[in-house]
Amino acid sequence: MINGVLLVNKPQGPTSHDAVEVVRHKLGMRRIGHAGTLDPMAQGLLLLLIGSATKHQQRFQGHDKVYDAVVQLGTQTDTGDATGALVQTAPVPALERHHVAEVLASFQGALSQTPPAYSAVKVRGRPAYWWTRRHQPVVLASRTVQIAELSLVELASSRLTVRVRCSSGTYVRTLAEAIAQRLGCVGHL
Repeated sequence: MINGVLLVNKPQGPTSHDAVEVVRHKLGMRRIGHAGTLDPMAQGLLLLLIGSATKHQQRFQGHDKVYDAVVQLGTQTDTGDATGALVQTAPVPALERHHVAEVLASFQGALSQTPPAYSAVKVRGRPAYWWTRRHQPVVLASRTVQIAELSLVELASSRLTVRVRCSSGTYVRTLAEAIAQRLGCVGHL
């Protein structure tokens, strides 16, 4: 019996559940879970809990997360990320580094955020994205998240690279759309 934490660099493409299934198959074990969910398009550290370590899932999930994210300005998608269908375009205003930094700083602290329709939040036993894909969108309750840091890493004419340190449960896709809105346009992750 194997017990412990496996650190996985999840590539873009597979879901967090896909990563769990690969490890279950390789180890021949069923008792494996993940501490937090990464979107399929996200690459990064995924903590897999194996055997008796699964009982500590809540403890691991509660920690702050750090993301490096690219916000594409001028286009909005139905999913809030680059995998979605285009729903709106808008001109991107001229961006000055100090103004963008001020806008990003305005998000720090407690923030009310509604999970996106294409999220894994469970509604009546199924993830919200299941309902949305069947054209039966559900109303998701907003939640309070904490943004400890939101800083500008790189600025291009229509693209921002930002570093986000936030509480568990924060949707960076939703944050990207809100950043674009405060900058006077639309955007997606």
